[in-house]
Amino acid sequence: MMKRISILVIGFMMYTAVWSQKYYITNQYVYDLFLVNPAAAGIQKDCYQVNGSYQKQWFGIEEAPTTQIISVQGPVTSNLGLGMYAFNDRNGYYGEMGFQMALSYEVQLLNKQNTVSSLTFGLAFSGEQSVLDGTMFSDETLLDPAISGGRDSGWGMNASSGFLWKHNHYQLGVVVTNLLPQVNTLYLNEGEPERVMDFHFHLGTTYKLSDREIYLSPLLMYRRNAAADSRLDFNLKSHFPTANPHVSLWGVAAYRRNMDHQFGKSIGAAMTAGIQYKQFSMGLEYQLGLTSVRKEYGNAYQLVFGYRFCKSQTKKSIPCSEIHFKKRKSASRIVKKMIAEEMN
Repeated sequence: MMKRISILVIGFMMYTAVWSQKYYITNQYVYDLFLVNPAAAGIQKDCYQVNGSYQKQWFGIEEAPTTQIISVQGPVTSNLGLGMYAFNDRNGYYGEMGFQMALSYEVQLLNKQNTVSSLTFGLAFSGEQSVLDGTMFSDETLLDPAISGGRDSGWGMNASSGFLWKHNHYQLGVVVTNLLPQVNTLYLNEGEPERVMDFHFHLGTTYKLSDREIYLSPLLMYRRNAAADSRLDFNLKSHFPTANPHVSLWGVAAYRRNMDHQFGKSIGAAMTAGIQYKQFSMGLEYQLGLTSVRKEYGNAYQLVFGYRFCKSQTKKSIPCSEIHFKKRKSASRIVKKMIAEEMN
């Protein structure tokens, strides 16, 4: 039974690796937008950030999927941002590890009293090594012809590009991945499908509740594969203060929906609870599978963490973006007060 499960897992992983972007990476965009959009590299101009995640699925099953990701990003100049991430993914007897480097450049469109607007362009290049260990299989009738029975590996590279339009606290992004043709020797066998592009569209904003340090950040993501595979995600990230200014609580609620059917079909949901202490953040995500396969093999957990180095202030537990939000609001009140005094 375990052999059959492993072969199914390997087949699925090889299929998704050829046909799509590495979703086990891009699915983490709600914690780090840079992982899906290279234009978000160094998006916080006052902060350098280190983020990471560890995901474990199908507890109790040998060789179950597990993924580790770590990313580093920050501003180089006021307009230039740089980011890099490395990943390690293991799924049965198949594994991938690699990295991506991204560069972003921001163009200021408008900077008035109460309006700030900019457009950021990003370009990224990545490389990965894929390994398929077929030495553990003994039943020849179960093997795919492409599996030699030995240990096969191959190197590949890819590229992605995107832009991010920011208007006050609204963000709109478009990303195209898989810009390069397939060169990984592990997928160049006859009969392997060609690599196709993925298109991502995301829209988000941040709201601050009146007279409270409570922030709500809804984020909508639509992803479409050139092979007509599409998905729609709804996310809500929240940030709550505590009596201690150095400590705050945060959470994420997410819902994933496949849009290939006439009315769509639920894929999964997730809930994350986290704590922020000064610059350090940590959270635990529980992923609830809503498909028949995920229900059968159980749900998944993911540990996420991050650390930020901010130039301005502060040891208070407020995300960098919210610090900027607070500053602009304060500046706006000062201007209004000056105008009122002049009128009087």
